[in-house]
Amino acid sequence: MKTHRQAGIALLVVMMLGAIIIPFAAEFAYQISIESITASNVTDQLALDNALESQCQIVLARLSYDGTGNQTDSYDDSWNDEELRSRTDEDSGVNLSTVIFDEQGKFNLHMLAEASPERKAIWKERLAELIKRFRADTKFDAGARADEIAEEISRWVNGQTSRGTIPKPNTQDDRTMLVLEELKFVSDVFERERLLEDIREGEDVAPGLHRYITVYGTGKVNLNTADKVVLQAFFKNDPDIADRIIERRQGTAEEDEDTSFDESEESGGGNPFTDANQIMEVEGVTQPLLLANKVIPAEDFDVRSNFFGIRIAAQKEQSRREELFVVQRVPGNDPNGEIEGFRHLLCQERTDPLEELPEDE
Repeated sequence: MKTHRQAGIALLVVMMLGAIIIPFAAEFAYQISIESITASNVTDQLALDNALESQCQIVLARLSYDGTGNQTDSYDDSWNDEELRSRTDEDSGVNLSTVIFDEQGKFNLHMLAEASPERKAIWKERLAELIKRFRADTKFDAGARADEIAEEISRWVNGQTSRGTIPKPNTQDDRTMLVLEELKFVSDVFERERLLEDIREGEDVAPGLHRYITVYGTGKVNLNTADKVVLQAFFKNDPDIADRIIERRQGTAEEDEDTSFDESEESGGGNPFTDANQIMEVEGVTQPLLLANKVIPAEDFDVRSNFFGIRIAAQKEQSRREELFVVQRVPGNDPNGEIEGFRHLLCQERTDPLEELPEDE
């Protein structure tokens, strides 16, 4: 009897201890699991950081090499090779995806303020035309408000709009606008309709304005890298000229059969323009056509760029980071010599999507 009583008491004690220990054990196991996941995430983040920095340095090295003795820039150059745009870092296992934008292939918003007084209105008309076209044929078309949006941007860039509590940038050249994201303060339409970023809804994809406008560069648009939409903004009365410019620089225009191609390693292939005035070689481009579109090749166009946006996405298992670097290539005193270095204009973590468009292929 006593033995059974002792056994019962012992069992009760064991059950009570179990009721106390089991939650602690479960909590301990949970904490161990969380710490393990945290440690793994920290390790992955460090790997992503290192891979991003490494990839950026590789791109800069390509841009530096390409700039030596090369007087043109196009997307056929070595800095845009497929092997560089998509690769896996062997040491860390990080998957890297890189998109390089020639910032001088875009419409420079500062021309709305920095062009000569008589040409500021021309640049504003071009911006309105760009906005009418950049999402045409999609459900996100912003063309109906293009003139209004262009006017609001122009007023902002010229410092004619109250900044409210937004501090005015303190820069050496006293520019009003430093980053594209400032446009969200210009009008609520930018945030509401997500004008700056790429949008995907089902099979419908609309590009963001970030692909076509910039605040970096000299203001001249690179004929060798400008997107069709940007070129059409310059030839409002003759938009087909944009296609012919692209065909000419790619070496697919019919008249190129009798043209001497520069297929050197430096040019990277295609038939890039080597001088802005070579636009006169494009079929249909005449002096009267340029006058009708208010285009002055020497003032509006270039064939080279020293400003680049480098957007790199790094992914490892469940961790992902995406960053945008904007750099300025600084040539040395010798135009055919080595690049002096790079000026870093922006380093920004990105969370907005970068959708693949047909023209990206």
